[in-house]
Amino acid sequence: MNRIIHKLVYKVRSSWRELLHSNRKRRARKMILDHFSRFPTDDEEITEAVDYLQKHPLTTFYGTFQEKYNHQEIEVFIDASNGLPYVITQGKRLYFKHSQNRNTVQRLFNNLRIEQDVNAPHCYTDSDFQVLKGDVLADVGCAEGFFSLLNIEKTKRIYLFEQDREWIEALEATFSPWQEKIEIIPQFVSDNNNSEEISLDSYFLQKEIPDFYKIDVEGAEASVLRGMNVIMQSQPVKMALCTYHHQEDYARFSSFLAAQGFSYRRNSGVMIYLNDLERLTPPFFRTCLIKATHHHD
Repeated sequence: MNRIIHKLVYKVRSSWRELLHSNRKRRARKMILDHFSRFPTDDEEITEAVDYLQKHPLTTFYGTFQEKYNHQEIEVFIDASNGLPYVITQGKRLYFKHSQNRNTVQRLFNNLRIEQDVNAPHCYTDSDFQVLKGDVLADVGCAEGFFSLLNIEKTKRIYLFEQDREWIEALEATFSPWQEKIEIIPQFVSDNNNSEEISLDSYFLQKEIPDFYKIDVEGAEASVLRGMNVIMQSQPVKMALCTYHHQEDYARFSSFLAAQGFSYRRNSGVMIYLNDLERLTPPFFRTCLIKATHHHD
């Protein structure tokens, strides 16, 4: 009985949140289109995004590349041994949280597929910027670990930084076939070191230094960068750094990386950060990702 009640409460809450979010998206779409009808932009990427938005609902990304993905086609399974939901991707199981129902898993995984499409502004890699065979990968803010799972077979070792206990349970299930090359660190990554937080400089002081860093930490990217200052100044670094959680992130991170001697480039395309709809201000659209390298030659 308690399980049935829990499911009903979860469903009602989810439906209510989805309704509120849909209303916010409609208001935001109108605001964006009204703004650019009065103040046209010379930015070609934003112009293309606005043109797309005039014919489509408000979404995170803009372009036909995302239209080939349909969450309803995703098959969700339940692992009888642990009760966790999972999907199959590239022949491997990707697990999700106990608390996430079938529809939530479908939508989450579909968003992951869209994000890592080669044409998406959020894609961490491309033909010239990849995790290479034998690399050590630091997945900072890994959540479900999709990016690491895509690269599990080519890497020498992967460090998964994730503090959410439910995600940790899912990660342990996902990466159980590769336990010898996986380490899960259940702490926030920042520029502090205590029972709940750790800096990359501190963590990797006595370990092998990663070759590739994926940093996507829900707006705490600046703190992560401050906490890896020694690594950046002394070690070769390849970094996929998210720049969309705050409107000003791209400008400040690109300036910071240039001052540190990095070569970097932004991903093409723009996006809307849907978690920040109540605080959207012009130009509304944001650069999603910087790909940066420093070889210390």
